[in-house]
Amino acid sequence: MLGTRLDLIHSSVAFDSFDSTEGCVIVLLVSGVGLALVRLLGYLLIALITIIGVRMLYYYVSYFFHWPRYRHLPEVTSDDVMALFTIPYVKIQITTRGSPGSSEVIERGIRNVVALAREAPELYCAQLSIEIVTESAEQERILQGDLTRLPLPLDAVAVAVPPSYETPRGTQLKARALHYMTELRRNGFNAKPGKTFIVHYDEESVMEPGELRKLIRYLATTDKQIVEGPIYYPLEYTDTSAICRAMEANRPLTCFECRQVMESGTPLHLHGSNLVIDEQLENELGWDFGVLDGQPFVAEDYVFGVLAYLRKGPEVFGWHGSVMLEQPPFSFRSAFRQRYRWILGVLQGLQMLHRLPRYQRLPRREQRRLTWPVRYRILTFALGFPTGVLALPYLLYQAGALLSGQTYPPLPLPVMLWLVLVGFLWFNSVVVGVWYNLSFAQQLSPLDRWREGLRTVALAPVAGIMETVAGFWAVYNWLRGNRVVNWRPTPKTRHADRAMHWTAR
Repeated sequence: MLGTRLDLIHSSVAFDSFDSTEGCVIVLLVSGVGLALVRLLGYLLIALITIIGVRMLYYYVSYFFHWPRYRHLPEVTSDDVMALFTIPYVKIQITTRGSPGSSEVIERGIRNVVALAREAPELYCAQLSIEIVTESAEQERILQGDLTRLPLPLDAVAVAVPPSYETPRGTQLKARALHYMTELRRNGFNAKPGKTFIVHYDEESVMEPGELRKLIRYLATTDKQIVEGPIYYPLEYTDTSAICRAMEANRPLTCFECRQVMESGTPLHLHGSNLVIDEQLENELGWDFGVLDGQPFVAEDYVFGVLAYLRKGPEVFGWHGSVMLEQPPFSFRSAFRQRYRWILGVLQGLQMLHRLPRYQRLPRREQRRLTWPVRYRILTFALGFPTGVLALPYLLYQAGALLSGQTYPPLPLPVMLWLVLVGFLWFNSVVVGVWYNLSFAQQLSPLDRWREGLRTVALAPVAGIMETVAGFWAVYNWLRGNRVVNWRPTPKTRHADRAMHWTAR
């Protein structure tokens, strides 16, 4: 191939009346520089893939070696619940801003709680309640009317946060609403005797009756006070864009690491939903975080987790293993804002953590254990974008060179095996996530699930690049000092998503 190139260049140089020797030298120099750049790009990609690959190994340690602890698979019946020595009181708290379309998805979650209560009204109506806290007085009125018409004597109430309400530290956004409920409970609102847990739902969250029974049994037998479980994304599945469905494909696998994080008691992150907190502890800690440099916190779940760790230690954390169902964003713009908000919120939490006297008094090793893994998570998410962008032209170049007959010495065998392993782990993460999501998508036929699985796997490389753009952009803005945040929940219906007024930032 190099000889062919030299012949072509030699003819061109002769045509332009240049000395053929000069032409050969120029071609050799250009070819050498090009090959050096290709090699440099290859080395850079190996470094980036290694950083991300090591991160993926953390998922698979839990996935391969501790999978029985991930979910509680044995069925729990109402008779099993009745046989418990003591049953804790469980409050389902749904926190919403009251955005358009949120009421109908909230009602979907309520229907599943009612379905559980129907199985044994004398048991569950005495041990369950539903509390909805909203920023909208109009939504409070609508939902309260729906709750009063429930077919069972189930305690259920909708509460609107007064527009004039302020926390002592000036907390804003979702944490403000959460703290409002905390203050109500401190004053005796919906007080229940005995052990009480608060199960936090997002607007679209659904926990099916079978999973709720498993959760109740776990809570009756645990001494942990802050626990979580996995989240899958099958709801409204066919109404969301194919790219968004592909973007949600690897999230179920990351919950395997969530289990390890929660059971080890190091809150590197917390889900805002499927988060269960002992009411007494939540009343003690509250959600009044204040603001950071004038900006409200948008990752209140992560902030709550690290503050709970600093005050109560790792012993309060655990994993309940009951599945919560949610839905993917309806459009890429919604998914982008969602991911952007996650990363920016965690960066806020890290900066807050460094300023806390309790954190500064910790041993250096414990400080690193709380912060460096979080930074590493953010780094790998953000680096997914340049890795994907650089990998595409590199692979195309290598494919073209191979088809044209060029041969390059292979990489060292250990490097090749490592890259193959990382590729397998990434591919498997998509397959596993799709399987978990589709296994709960009861609206799809078996054939439709196969088709959707194949479509998602095919779109995964593009979806991965598109998803990590948000993380990269959030880190970039944070480093350049653009740290403005807002609480704009992801639209919960297709109509609401289309009607959303998006402003560039």
